[in-house]
Amino acid sequence: MRNTIPFPARPDRRPLCIAHRGASQHARENTLQAFRVAAAFGADMWEIDVQLTADNQPVVSHDAELMRVFGVPGVIAEMTLVQIRQAAPDLPTLDEVIALAGELDQALYVEIKARGAGRIVMSRLKAASFTRAGLGSFGVDEVRDLVAADCPYPVSILVPLGADPFERAEQSGADIIHLCWERGGDRPQDLVTPDLLARARQLGLGLVLWHEERKAVLDDLLKLPSLGICTNQPELLGGCERVDIGGMQIVCHRGANRFAPENTMAAARMIFDQGCAYLELDVRESADGELVVIHDPTLERTTNGTGKVADHTLAALRNLDAGAWFSPQFAGQRIPTLAEMITLCQSYGRQIYIENKCADPAKILALVDTMGFAEHCFHWSGDHALQAGIRALSPTARIKSNGARYNSMQALKDHLDPAIIEIRVETYERDAPEAQRLNIVPMLQYFGDDPKIFEKIVALRPPMINLDRADLLLAAFRRQAGLDNWA
Repeated sequence: MRNTIPFPARPDRRPLCIAHRGASQHARENTLQAFRVAAAFGADMWEIDVQLTADNQPVVSHDAELMRVFGVPGVIAEMTLVQIRQAAPDLPTLDEVIALAGELDQALYVEIKARGAGRIVMSRLKAASFTRAGLGSFGVDEVRDLVAADCPYPVSILVPLGADPFERAEQSGADIIHLCWERGGDRPQDLVTPDLLARARQLGLGLVLWHEERKAVLDDLLKLPSLGICTNQPELLGGCERVDIGGMQIVCHRGANRFAPENTMAAARMIFDQGCAYLELDVRESADGELVVIHDPTLERTTNGTGKVADHTLAALRNLDAGAWFSPQFAGQRIPTLAEMITLCQSYGRQIYIENKCADPAKILALVDTMGFAEHCFHWSGDHALQAGIRALSPTARIKSNGARYNSMQALKDHLDPAIIEIRVETYERDAPEAQRLNIVPMLQYFGDDPKIFEKIVALRPPMINLDRADLLLAAFRRQAGLDNWA
């Protein structure tokens, strides 16, 4: 084994969450935005790809051409950096990615794509005094050249499905075998046999595993003695289920609304993949009486439509784009129905906080009853009549109330007998004990993004919290657990 800087390691020695081309499921791959989202979603390390421009500048792109990712013609090796900036301004340089990784406390795993780029990458990392890194390539010659150059960083050989990893390691002199076996069937984890692990250990070879987005497979991969696991969805490895949050139930306001268009299926899937317990959503009625999920009474802010929601039929609403306003990555997202959101929640085993903006309470209760979801949701409305209507129609419906509406906690209890009370962070310590005495679950509400407030929330450990930024809460839990203290 060569004498190199050790491969980065977490304090708990769990395999690193390596965001494959950043959070490439949620943002344009290998861009600064994809890397920022990856860091927010719990990544430890970013896997990046490096090409060389015509003027020998290292840029971060998987493809040698611009068309697939950026939709413009051009071959990177035939263009200067200035020309690339004009054609694809979101394509970052290696130096920009190194700087961002340092700012966000992320490690880098660099795949060398362009022939001869390895030594340039190595020199740029050294010039930036960036130590938490590893370099790799499918090319045996490229890896061998890095080893010959006395690369101070650990070097991996990428191993396609069907190739012998140990033969490729011997040919290249690599320190690490990176198995790219994501297409190895329904259970590619079974290809990482005890014999393979034993031989790698005997030869002193580290192990990095392919990009994986199937939760059941990831659960098994985490049990293997690898240095890291790549994934397009870092939230699957960095979410609630991977951090001890003390049983707190996280309620996400309109879904992951800072990372996806609010109240869409995409925003809901993100928070479910993070492991959050509840999705908060807003319900209105279409012109033909269908229950649809959208916050505003009008369409302009969150769709490409105009006018009032209530003036459009469900069919007309379904033709609108509810995602492109947020990012081209989400073009084609539609306004969902409440039934569709319930079905999605049921597929994840999650729950919903239903805010009734302007819909018939009887329709909402009938739907959740028909779908067997009554015990998995709770209700609230800013309209006093709609709020009271839920209780009048159902003595068992779970209702949320706000303490600000009442003179005392007992008055709140006596009015609608709520299951949950929402309390702002400023008054939580004062009001939560009285709520619990009355058998009402206190739900702390904080829609801000101040890390210091999240540190306070972690100390308070409320049973429930309604927020916009689950990522910042999880980051506070990681800090408390010391998981940001890199080895």
